[in-house]
Amino acid sequence: MRLTSRSVICGSLAAVTAGLLLVGCASRGNVELLEARLREQEDELRSLHTQVEQTQAELAAVRRINQSLNQRLVQQAGHNETFDLNELHFRVSGLKINTLLTGGFNRDGQPGDDQLTVVFAPQDDRGQPVRLPSTVECELLDPSQPPEQQRLGLWSFDAEQTNAAWQKMLGSSAYRFQLPWQQSPRTSSLEVRVRVHSKQGDHFEASSPVRVTLPSPSS
Repeated sequence: MRLTSRSVICGSLAAVTAGLLLVGCASRGNVELLEARLREQEDELRSLHTQVEQTQAELAAVRRINQSLNQRLVQQAGHNETFDLNELHFRVSGLKINTLLTGGFNRDGQPGDDQLTVVFAPQDDRGQPVRLPSTVECELLDPSQPPEQQRLGLWSFDAEQTNAAWQKMLGSSAYRFQLPWQQSPRTSSLEVRVRVHSKQGDHFEASSPVRVTLPSPSS
């Protein structure tokens, strides 16, 4: 009789243990399934966020087109000014600095750079350069200095100067500016910031690190 009871108890314990193991496996399986579903939802949310941003950009572009066309309609009768849709502000979605062509430049042949070359272009949503009637500001900074001492130069260009700076290069087009030092840099790692202000009131800004060559200590 004692042997039978002990067998029953051992059997019950084995059944409980097996049940707990099954519950544990089921719980881990549920957790993994839940994590997989969460990852899928995160991917869907990111995709929807990207679609919303694209739709908002397209909507803003359509509004600017409508505004531009309305301005054309209220012009004086007989005004036959032509305009190029490829150059109007409503196509621009951002500003990009050409980091390969932007950097220090030695103009006088003496050791060390004496000016900065900056190449950039407004771009549409396909990444194509757009010639935008605008004014431009270029700022050169030394990030290693305290904030109030970082600016090494600020150059401003009106619409006529900006338009004249548009050039074709390396199979594309961009604005190209030569900026003589307003204050000689003391470090070779600098930062350039470009701000574009269109005639229609749009503002675009971009920044990029740049490297320049300093004069040798002996010189």
